Amino acid sequence: MRHVKLIAASVAAACLSMSAHADIKNVDIYGVVAFGLMSTEGADGHKNNEVLNESRIGFKGSKDLKSGAKFIWQIETGFIGPNGLTARTYESGTFGTRDTWAGFEGSLGKVRVGRLVTPFGETLDWPYANGGVGPIVEATTVPGGGSFVRLSDQVRYDSPKLGPFTGSISVGRGDRVIPVGQKDNVWNDFEVRNSSVVSGMGHLALGPVTLHAGFESSRKRSSVSDSTNYLVGFETPIVGGLSAYGVWMRGESELRSDLGTATKGDYTRNTYQLAAVYKMEDWVFKVTHAKNDDLKGPVTDNGGSLTAVQALTFLDPSLVVFGRYVKNHDIKETGWWNKSRVLLGLEYYF
Repeated sequence: MRHVKLIAASVAAACLSMSAHADIKNVDIYGVVAFGLMSTEGADGHKNNEVLNESRIGFKGSKDLKSGAKFIWQIETGFIGPNGLTARTYESGTFGTRDTWAGFEGSLGKVRVGRLVTPFGETLDWPYANGGVGPIVEATTVPGGGSFVRLSDQVRYDSPKLGPFTGSISVGRGDRVIPVGQKDNVWNDFEVRNSSVVSGMGHLALGPVTLHAGFESSRKRSSVSDSTNYLVGFETPIVGGLSAYGVWMRGESELRSDLGTATKGDYTRNTYQLAAVYKMEDWVFKVTHAKNDDLKGPVTDNGGSLTAVQALTFLDPSLVVFGRYVKNHDIKETGWWNKSRVLLGLEYYF
């Protein structure tokens, strides 16, 4: 009997091993090797030169189920920030800091749970924030407001194609206590206990034109504020290799008490962007301009704008090199808001 049990165990182990190897066939390794040389002229006229490293790697896979649906999953690293593992979490290179989730996909759509890009943040990221104007487009800047890009503790649903329409919605919450001495402003993640966010986006394809519309509403975006962002955008070919896209966004926030230099009250700001893209064989040229209106509320400030020009060429379908120049108009703040920026980059996708 002992020998029978040993044989049975060996057969079971072999079957499990075969099953594991079969599942490996449904796992993809993907990523990007991305480096850049960047020179920035700050608001004070000082020039700073640095090497950017946005390389990252991920794993994703699926498993067919008897019901006809699929179990799907993904685990992805963040890129390496300027301070290595001491950089902000999403720049630490650690597994799970980018999109890391599990879910199911079938004829009724796709449901995922985990760390995900929000529907609103996904549309902002592409095409609108691409090309150098991200500092304005990724967040309509109002005190205590702004939009997220990706969030942990999130559930997201993506619809199947319903004629010309597709849609996505996600909900999430946070239960994080801000440590003593840490700023009440952690970019790209939940910030305070009992914070929450609802994000939704719809896409409508009308012939060659695609329209996008959506919102993202956050409760306790900071400990004393609630905020909502709205977006309406389009993408359209024009003639030959020429195309265009544009977006209008509005950011709103309510401060229940003073926050930094902003006093209690309601704030709003509108943001606009327009871009032209020309494709010619292995080359892509892009000019894009993004503008913030003046801030409206108990405290006001002047808006500003960014103009970016980019030329990109494909050395291979998976390897591109590009050059980009970004010019700041009227934005007085420091940091990302500097006078100008020049970037030479390389990206290899696998």
